Amino acid sequence: MGISAVEEIENKEFSPKEIREMLGIDNSQIQELCKLADIKLKRNDRGLTYFTQDDAKILSSVSSKFKNKEVTKPSKYPVINGSNSISNASIVKLTDTLRNIEKNMTEKLISVLDEKLDGMDDVVMELIRVKTENETMRFKINELNKENYKLKKEINSFKRVPFGFYAKTTSETNLF
Repeated sequence: MGISAVEEIENKEFSPKEIREMLGIDNSQIQELCKLADIKLKRNDRGLTYFTQDDAKILSSVSSKFKNKEVTKPSKYPVINGSNSISNASIVKLTDTLRNIEKNMTEKLISVLDEKLDGMDDVVMELIRVKTENETMRFKINELNKENYKLKKEINSFKRVPFGFYAKTTSETNLF
């Protein structure tokens, strides 16, 4: 199969084996061409790698250029040639400026956080004091509940007798 065979078949999915046979290259070269052409590998529902017709066309054109040594890997940061080109000095100046901006932002953020956290020590101490006071109050409430129970028991031990008098009764001496 040649390059023209790729153009004849429409909407077909090609396996890596078919691409190898069409282009006469091995798997590592296919991977390299995919990187050069920014082709993302696709997988079908069975998990097998495949290439579309467009991918095959792109790979064949990149392969022919690669064989003619015309292809260089595209740079992420293109350099403009001519009067607007970027010099190394301007790049160094730009990176220094960016580092200074980062340093200033970091210092400002640290100072703001320090200011906000300075008052937190007082808040923590106040929370500890309040927690201790709550525990003390809980203990006092328990003591008062015990005393209240004893007093209610004492009041219930008095029985009304004639003429508006009350007599203390115990389980041993019951007057009535």
